[in-house]
Amino acid sequence: MRLALGAGGIAALSALITAIAVPPAPVVATLVDTQPAPTTISQQRPIVYVQLTPGQSPPPGATVIDAKAPKPITIVTKVPAPAQRTVVIRTTQSGKVIP
Repeated sequence: MRLALGAGGIAALSALITAIAVPPAPVVATLVDTQPAPTTISQQRPIVYVQLTPGQSPPPGATVIDAKAPKPITIVTKVPAPAQRTVVIRTTQSGKVIP
């Protein structure tokens, strides 16, 4: 009996130490939305500028920009997201839904 109690105590202590030492697994929450949210994906390609020396020609398909031309301007427009409706469900202690 002492041997069984000792083995159970060691197993419980091992589980307790493991629970304290190991970080918890991340919790993934799923958001249920009644309205589809608009998604936008923006990706910019890196622009590489190369200065050609006199007599060099650009590779085929390359865009040639005059060095004296003004730099392009990027305009960012923010659109507010639609407001989400709050749903309140009232229940009794037994779990019945109150209308």
